[in-house]
Amino acid sequence: MNHKRNLLIVLAHGLRSDALSDEREWPLPTPHLVDLAERGVRLVLSSASPADPGGMTSVLTGLHARQHGQLRDDEQPQPLRDGLPAWLADAGYHTVGVGEVGAFASLLDESLVTEGVANPEPKPNRCWYTAAARSRGHAPALAQQRRQRLRSGPLAPDRLMLEPEEDIDGFIAAQAAEALGRMPEDKPWAMFVVFSGPGNELPPPMYYDGLVEGADLAKGFVPAKFEQLDALVEPELPRSVLQRLEPHQVARIRADYLGRVSLIDHGVGRFNEALSKRKDADRTWTVLTSDRGQLLGEHGLIGHRSFLAPSIEVPLIVTPPDAPGVSPPKEKFQDGLFSVVDVAPTIAHLGGADHPESVAGRSVLPIFNAEPVLPVPPANLSEFHDRLLVETERHKAVFRTGDRKCLGLFDLLEDPEEKVNLIHDNTATTRKLVLQMRLHLSGVLMPLRG
Repeated sequence: MNHKRNLLIVLAHGLRSDALSDEREWPLPTPHLVDLAERGVRLVLSSASPADPGGMTSVLTGLHARQHGQLRDDEQPQPLRDGLPAWLADAGYHTVGVGEVGAFASLLDESLVTEGVANPEPKPNRCWYTAAARSRGHAPALAQQRRQRLRSGPLAPDRLMLEPEEDIDGFIAAQAAEALGRMPEDKPWAMFVVFSGPGNELPPPMYYDGLVEGADLAKGFVPAKFEQLDALVEPELPRSVLQRLEPHQVARIRADYLGRVSLIDHGVGRFNEALSKRKDADRTWTVLTSDRGQLLGEHGLIGHRSFLAPSIEVPLIVTPPDAPGVSPPKEKFQDGLFSVVDVAPTIAHLGGADHPESVAGRSVLPIFNAEPVLPVPPANLSEFHDRLLVETERHKAVFRTGDRKCLGLFDLLEDPEEKVNLIHDNTATTRKLVLQMRLHLSGVLMPLRG
């Protein structure tokens, strides 16, 4: 008889931690995501890289970006040769992937692959979503929508009259819910569901388009001041476009993003319903996280290649089954520094799987027993292109990787919105703080050099 835990692993691309309604940041209910959080442990993680696909690679491998080498947005995803899917397979799991799982499909027993929206016309034999769209006659319109996305990002998207299951994330949710009913009952299984959004910069389908609206969505918007942000941002849209960004455009971009969050929340509800019909629901754990966040007009910016909090703060939810004999967590949250590199070792721990010593993260499961998560890192590390972030609980510093020049320094306690770059204050206090952050950086990097 199988006594191992089954694992439902949901990876939502570009999901900000504050998009969940338990943070009360946005006028959007996310009941299914909040239900998972209330029944489990909920943490805020720092992305190891706000560039694609580096952040997702870190989630799946437990490695920092400099360890796996994917630091730029324009890099093609490299097939994973090792990582969480392989560790679980070695531990006896039947592994299945649905959605954007192409980079690690070779490590899975079964996969239903959809290609990312950066490819306007995926081949039907490589993308189940494209094949379904062709059969419905939607493929040309979807290809045009993706081309328009490449031209203008989220500013002027093509809005298609799609039913929810005709949208890429609605399609992924429907296929995953169906696949849950086919999982084996005589051996442990792990299903990876990788959504395209909400960070794919596409408008949501019908019923979710305009779900949240109103002038209040543009609250707090101010135009970009690039002389203060060069240290933290690599803009994805031309600066001239960002400087002309208006509040009503920001409100629409935020509404589209939140509509996609709601679509994924509904998908999680479908997964819960499918699991409730299974005989092994009482030993099935759910893990939900993301690779990076998304800027939605904060500091006048749109995109994700940034070390600002909305770009790098993502949720991690680890939820046990609601079943007799399964103890709820003794602690639901723990202060401290957590990173997406902690995701893979946490899931490996859940599944009783071994992982390589090179893994940079650690399991957060001790929180379930109200124990500290060890070892405690000196700081969090995030990296993309030629910039590197080191973040403690109080301060954030950005260094240029070539010469280790400090480009940005922020006091997160006194300045939580990161508006004042202290590096411009050439005082003894600032110089001392830069030195301290360099020491923290050395403490993080030293173990990675082996």
